[in-house]
Amino acid sequence: MDREDNLTETKPACINCGVGLNSKSKFCNICGAHQNSQRLQELENQWTLLKQTTLFYTILIVSCALPKYVEYFDTTFWAFFFEVALWITIVAFFAINWRGNQKLLHWQSFSWQKLCAYLAITITGAFSVHYVMGWLNVVIFPNNELFDKATGGGFLYSAIVVFFTAVMPAVFEELGFRGYLMQNLLKISDKQQAIYVTAFLFAILHLQIIGLVWLLPLAVFLGYVRVKENTLWYGIFIHFAFNLTACIFQLF
Repeated sequence: MDREDNLTETKPACINCGVGLNSKSKFCNICGAHQNSQRLQELENQWTLLKQTTLFYTILIVSCALPKYVEYFDTTFWAFFFEVALWITIVAFFAINWRGNQKLLHWQSFSWQKLCAYLAITITGAFSVHYVMGWLNVVIFPNNELFDKATGGGFLYSAIVVFFTAVMPAVFEELGFRGYLMQNLLKISDKQQAIYVTAFLFAILHLQIIGLVWLLPLAVFLGYVRVKENTLWYGIFIHFAFNLTACIFQLF
């Protein structure tokens, strides 16, 4: 009798619901939980990352959509307010996992040759986008131009345009997408999936359907460079060069 009691006492229980299981069971036949506690912890960590990432992207997409689609917020003040809110959100989320993310700001094996090669590809792409979009303006959208040239405001005006269009997006969008968001996705999925999902989310955030033509390839390229080089700095320079080229065409 004592022997039977001992066997009953040592019978393993489900780590999730506590129901008694066969010693060789890998899954609970009641709740379906995997009986590897380490794997269960990994799944819980991945779920937490997914929820954080969803919250992060929701804040970003709402901050971009409100000034674009809600008339009340369609003012310079609110545009600046939501822009600053985006910067703060990105920095805050990036800092949540500072220990894991700070390595992305290191540049241990800097190469001028590699940087110049990346920038050459980027500027070539920016020129291609400009002329393709110019062709679309003339042929497909003759009465509704996709791009209008910015008009006079002198040096200060040009500097402000470059700052808000080229400098700040290059820094903060790389911190947010190839930094925080991709770093999370790499812990949940493989590299290729992380690159494409990040690229898609990045392109959608800009709320420009025609813009997907160049935003998706640019984002895939940025993601590839980020994974290959394991630093954000190449991406920041690439992003800046692309946007700066667009600014120059826009201003001049």
